[in-house]
Amino acid sequence: MSKGKNIFQNRTFLVAISFLLVMVLAAVIFGAEYSSAVSESEQKINSQNSQIKALESERDNLASKNAENESKIAKHQQELDDLDSVIKALESEIEHIKLTKAQMNSSKNSNSAGKNQDDNTPIDMSNLTAPNKGYKVCYLTFDDGPSDNTLKILDILKKANAKASFFVIGTSKLDYIKRIHAEGHTVALHANQHEYSKIYKNETNYFNDLNAISNKVKNLIGIEPKIIRFPGGSSNAVSKKYNKGIMTRLTKQVQQKGYTYVDWNVDSTDASGNNVSKDKILKNIKTYSKGRGDICVLMHDTAAKNTTVEALPEIIAYLRGQGYRFEALTTESTVFHHGVNN
Repeated sequence: MSKGKNIFQNRTFLVAISFLLVMVLAAVIFGAEYSSAVSESEQKINSQNSQIKALESERDNLASKNAENESKIAKHQQELDDLDSVIKALESEIEHIKLTKAQMNSSKNSNSAGKNQDDNTPIDMSNLTAPNKGYKVCYLTFDDGPSDNTLKILDILKKANAKASFFVIGTSKLDYIKRIHAEGHTVALHANQHEYSKIYKNETNYFNDLNAISNKVKNLIGIEPKIIRFPGGSSNAVSKKYNKGIMTRLTKQVQQKGYTYVDWNVDSTDASGNNVSKDKILKNIKTYSKGRGDICVLMHDTAAKNTTVEALPEIIAYLRGQGYRFEALTTESTVFHHGVNN
């Protein structure tokens, strides 16, 4: 009995030991599998982190390239805008050259009454004598700007303590009128788009264009200029190609709307070609101002008019020596009107 009991106890012990060994083995196997699973998960996490970092790096590189491309696009757009401004200025020059030649031919074929023999432009006789104020006035005027040359002109005017008037168009440098206005010069209106075929097609087109440049100026300096100059002047004959009699009507209509239009009686002829020599510009002004009272001098401040800038100090010195004072145009200034040819 005692022997059977011992055998049973031994078997029970062996079973317990075996069970314990099985449990230990199972724990070892589970632990190994768990460790392997954890290690595999950590590897996946590390791999995904690496992918995330790679994607973030690629994103940053793309963002940097995009910013660089946007900067290049902006730079190219500015270059295109500048080129467009130069093209428009050159187109304006071509039109003005044609106009000047047409006026000169018209002058040669017309009667000499009502003209100064030293000038090719028909003008009112009232322009030939100065009002009784004891001195003569010179109104320096610049068309078709502003451009970078405008800033150089402003520097010269400031140094010479002289005032001028700028008949502006819708160039990419229109913001420069803030300085023109701040330094006491007159900001006047010329055109938004200096294209004869469009603005002289009909009266509606003309006034739409005039309102467009007026609004741009008002947005920049807070005023609506009432002094204007017709592209080509009121005497232009080019407008006949687009609308017969339009200048006869416009010269009346602008005044009815409260505008004062201003032509000129001294032409520097700086628009008669590219790079007209500064000596020729000065000579023309000396010739056409001879014997006159108040004068209104036509010049241009486009990007191409470097020789006008070069001639300006000598122009001011010469006219000052002839007894002229340099004033900016106002609605009360001497009237400078050409004879209307259309």
